This record gives sequence, structure tokens and C-alpha cells, in this order.
Amino acid sequence: MRTLAKILSISILVFNVNQLNAQENKLKQWEQRAFQAYENSSIFMWKQLATQANQTLSKENADKESKIAAIKLKYGLLYSCLSNKDKDTYEQHIEKTLEQMDVLLKQYPNSSDLHSISAALMSIQMGFTPMKGMTLGSLSEKHIDQSIKLDSLSAMAWRQYANSKYFTPKMWGGDIEEAIKKYEFSIKLYEKQNLTQDWTYVDAIIWLGIAYRKVGKTEEAKAAFEKALTIAPEFGWVKNQLLPSVSQL
Repeated sequence: MRTLAKILSISILVFNVNQLNAQENKLKQWEQRAFQAYENSSIFMWKQLATQANQTLSKENADKESKIAAIKLKYGLLYSCLSNKDKDTYEQHIEKTLEQMDVLLKQYPNSSDLHSISAALMSIQMGFTPMKGMTLGSLSEKHIDQSIKLDSLSAMAWRQYANSKYFTPKMWGGDIEEAIKKYEFSIKLYEKQNLTQDWTYVDAIIWLGIAYRKVGKTEEAKAAFEKALTIAPEFGWVKNQLLPSVSQL
């Protein structure tokens, strides 16, 4: 009996290890494909990832890490929609994504990442419908504040804070110099925490470069765009538009 019990214990352990390895491989694959989708500005690739994300989010037994990674993929799709001005795809996915986010926030109210992503989704809504800033602006700030409160070293939270300071009009609290400082801080956190394969890391570098350019720091902007291209060399927006815009000055 003891031998049988030992065999069963080992079998369960092996099964759990295999399950954990499978989960890690899936999340790593998602991260890699999300990076490719971002670098190629590919709505098609993001849609494929969103389909997989919806499958995970529909499973009651899916683990917390997988669910958060899945909703981040949905955010990636909608962020790409805003970048590509693809309102049709945005409208096809936004409501379901918001519903999924509401469920996750109720399940995991102390997740810094979820509050960051929630704020980011509100920013996208305001991007498509600026009038929503009247209601979503302050709510987005609350989610950013909560995200930082829960994890003061969250690279994604500080990226979203910087985005908020960059895109918010000055009369409503926007501050481009503050945005620059927090983009820089966020990038350092991504690098220190070895999160440089995350597409939001490159995005932070690019927007830091754009912010530099806006305040006349041409050399700093050029360095940021060049850095982005060392990580995402096929990113046409940076290679064909942003870098040339400062290289000619």
C-alpha cells in the first residue's frame, strides 16, 4: 500500500509539474506573439491572440496569471485598433473586453496589473471618443493610483501614469515633463525586472522619444527611437517616420 501511495504521489507531482510547464510555455508564447503583433502593427495577429484570450477567459478553472495575461492580449488588440484607427474592430471587441475586465477586477481586486490595464482600456475609449474623458478621465486616474499603491515598482503602472500625463491636456493635469520622468522610470523598471520582451516596454521607449521630441530634446529623441529599433527592428512606424523626423533636424 505504501508503494502504491508513493507511486500515486509521484504521478500527481509529475502531472502538476507538467501542467505548470505547459502554462509557462503558453504565457511565453503569448508574450512573443504579442511582441510580433505590436512590432508589425498587425490587427490580424492581435485578433488571433484575442481569440485565444477569450477561450482562456471563458474557463472557470483558468488560473489568475493566465487570465491577466489574456486580458492584456485583449488590451493589445484594442490599443492596436487605436493606433491603426480601426474603429470597426474596436467596436467589435470593446464591450466584451470591458465585461471581462469587470469580472476580473471583482475576482482579483488587489491586482496592480489589472488596475493598470483597466486604466489603459479607458484611455483607448477616450482616444476613440474624446467626450468620454469627462467621465472616464478621473476614473482612469483612480485605477492608475490604485495600481501604483498595490505595486509601487510596477513598470506597466508607471508607463500608464506617464501616458496619462502625456495625453491629458495641461489644464486638466497633464504635464509633459512629468511624463518624461515617469517614462524614464518605467523603462528602468522594465529593464531591472527583465521584462524587455514585453511589447509595452518598447511602447514606453517610443513614447519617451515622442515626448523628448515635443520638448525639443532632439538628440534624446533620436537615441530613444534608435534604442526601440534595436529591440524591434521591423517596426515601420519608428523606422520610416519617427526616426527620420528627428534625424533630419
